[in-house]
Amino acid sequence: MSGDLRPGRIGGLIALLTVAGMLITGCTGSGDRPEPSPSGSPTPQRPFTIMTTDTVKTADPAAVADTGSTMLTQNVFQRLMTAEPTGRFPQPDAARDCKFESRTSYECTLPSNLKFSNGDPLTSRDVKFSIQRAARLDVAGSSASALSSLRRIETPDKVTVRFVLSREDTQFPWALAAPAASIVDAKVYNSDKVQPNDQPIVGSGPFTVDALTKNTLALEGNPDYRGHAPAKINKLVIKSMPDSASIEEAMTKGQVDVVWRGLSNAAQQRLQAQISSSKEQVSKAGFSRVILPGARVEQLIWNPASKHRNSAALRNAITAALQEDRTLDSVVPDRVPGHHSSFPLGGKAKIKIPWDNRIQLTLGYDSTAPNSQDLANQIRTRLEDTGGMSVLLKADDPDADLQLVDRKAWTQTGAAWLQPVIDHPTSSSAAKKIDQAESKVRKSGVGTASLSSALSTLQTLAAKERTVLPISQTNEVVYVSRKATVNGSSFGPGWQLGLSGIKIKK
Repeated sequence: MSGDLRPGRIGGLIALLTVAGMLITGCTGSGDRPEPSPSGSPTPQRPFTIMTTDTVKTADPAAVADTGSTMLTQNVFQRLMTAEPTGRFPQPDAARDCKFESRTSYECTLPSNLKFSNGDPLTSRDVKFSIQRAARLDVAGSSASALSSLRRIETPDKVTVRFVLSREDTQFPWALAAPAASIVDAKVYNSDKVQPNDQPIVGSGPFTVDALTKNTLALEGNPDYRGHAPAKINKLVIKSMPDSASIEEAMTKGQVDVVWRGLSNAAQQRLQAQISSSKEQVSKAGFSRVILPGARVEQLIWNPASKHRNSAALRNAITAALQEDRTLDSVVPDRVPGHHSSFPLGGKAKIKIPWDNRIQLTLGYDSTAPNSQDLANQIRTRLEDTGGMSVLLKADDPDADLQLVDRKAWTQTGAAWLQPVIDHPTSSSAAKKIDQAESKVRKSGVGTASLSSALSTLQTLAAKERTVLPISQTNEVVYVSRKATVNGSSFGPGWQLGLSGIKIKK
């Protein structure tokens, strides 16, 4: 696939790509088994290779709070449900079927022949263990809070899982498609501790882990996988590269087949110039583009533990300082069902600094995210220009007061995007209003006017809280060599990288 790419300008703050949106379509899994590598494709000496600057920080799905680790979780573990990033209702993966038996009872039935990659049978006991474990560990930044409606889990037999909810929750099926709901082997995983990366990684997903090091994840197709999207490649490697230049060089040398994130704006513009001038619409190295419309979202999020977070005057000043350059107008991005404009865009906001001395703030950013350091520097300049703040940049520091995040919600739902606001209100009065609006969201039927109204209320409250600030929304671009094809099932519920839709051309 190809499309136009031209330099874009987002106010005076950020320069990101403006790309023509193109929705990916393709098969959603047909039961195909992994295929052998055809002649001329990657060899055992150089297996099918995906490159990115994202890194795998944890192999335990209950602890996943970053985009890089989701690459492993998405492909090695199963969840009862899965969902497409285009917002359609979730569908079964590990489950044979799932449905609401009543307003507060959701029941899933498993096939009788499921098993983990180590040969252990996968039963309702493992599902119960896994979800209760994730809720108990409740790792900060994970999707565990999406399971907040869960009261208890019943397993009347080996193939039946009944979720008894504490309230009506139409969003619960999406919670079962998020990483924290991944199914792990109860015989292998500790119920009270996060599994270290050097311990066995046992799932039931379309791939199994052959090796995991600091910068390399080697995967093999799982022939025993029974679910929505089987692997189509026997062996592949995901390499975490140090920077954009390393990836661009590997593309030139034919050392990579798919590039997922990691390329800087400048690198992408160079490639697009080559693609635009090519009759085949490929770069000089033979790469085409797959565009994920609106899939890259930049946000500035307050650390709930920051001692400065409760200052409404400070939150207001930061919001006003960034208003002129903001291009995203809500915590819920455009294209996500229920999006409602709630933050002002453009214009000169009046910035009030009622304090006498500069407040010392730290601004964290992900050093692996393309252009993140440049954007962090520009945000720092905006904040310091107010005269009321001094900002220190802290790469990869989870304790920084503010975090610049290149974020992907666990699922493409308004509730998932609003989760940081729901989880960490600034006051008891704000908590009460947010809780009331969230309850209406969870009671409302999918696609109804009441759901849209409740989501609008939550987004308005988020704009008053100003603990999550929208910055920008642009397209994500995946580069694919002549040897490969990528279709819609290559991406998880929140545009995370899945691998089942990647195939070697014959």
